[in-house]
Amino acid sequence: MSHDLPEADFEEIARRFSHLWQALNADRAYSPDIRRILIDRVRDALDRGKSRLSDVDTAIIANSFALETLVHDGAVIQVYRARHRDLGTLHAIKMPRLEHADDPVLRKLMLREAEIGMALRHPNIVATQTILRLADGRPALVMEWIGSRLAELLQKRPLSPGDVASFMTSVLSGLDAIHAAGFVHCDLSPLNLLSDGGDFSRLKIADFGVALEAGRRHRQFDLAFAGRPDFASPEQTAGEPLDGRSDLYAAGLLLTLLLRHCTERDEGLEALAIRLSQRDPQDRPDNAKAALHLLGGPWKSPIDF
Repeated sequence: MSHDLPEADFEEIARRFSHLWQALNADRAYSPDIRRILIDRVRDALDRGKSRLSDVDTAIIANSFALETLVHDGAVIQVYRARHRDLGTLHAIKMPRLEHADDPVLRKLMLREAEIGMALRHPNIVATQTILRLADGRPALVMEWIGSRLAELLQKRPLSPGDVASFMTSVLSGLDAIHAAGFVHCDLSPLNLLSDGGDFSRLKIADFGVALEAGRRHRQFDLAFAGRPDFASPEQTAGEPLDGRSDLYAAGLLLTLLLRHCTERDEGLEALAIRLSQRDPQDRPDNAKAALHLLGGPWKSPIDF
């Protein structure tokens, strides 16, 4: 570590800190509550001066989360891996870029995302934990940390029909919970499906940034279009009111993508992919629960429509 202070100054700082620590730990000098408060004050002072003590600047937000790694640096949104400084737990923290701090539409969308995410609790949905207001006024969404995206997992190994079926069970189960709560995800893609390791049965749906209440359309929120064009349903692209069948269309395209990574053909899964990705919503299953029913049974038997 480079520094400009003389060695004698560092020795004096170390001596004073040693005396302070001895005072804090002296028997019966303070009650446990007072001692805890004083230790927190010392820790806060060290955090504020961290940039002067190290060449590595670790930002701490809300006096609780240390931002460790920037994992997504988009044009508007950034996502960090963060560690809770007391608990040691990992979290994903999503926030607007500084230059978009005053964007009222983005702020409104992030608050809606927090409300929707915190209304959903399911093993196949990434948990939204809270929303913070940063010192500069930006909202920051705190979510559970999941290590890998589906897009990355697909590069690691080929899939079996059983892997694909397990994946689709996770996705459709998560969608069923989302739709039962009255929402449409609107942004299902390999980038928004997360898993720790290669266990597709524990896959989780993330990112409710453009989710809608069923029956609404994006232009009601001053958005001409939201979602990923390569996975958006025809009705979403046209700006029409959406329901859960729009997410099923994206699920069908995801299943088609997975089957391209599969080690062998499976007629039942291929038939389900075709059924889910019909352009007319009337030709798709009525809901995710119906799609799960179609998925059930032996994977190597064609689905009976």
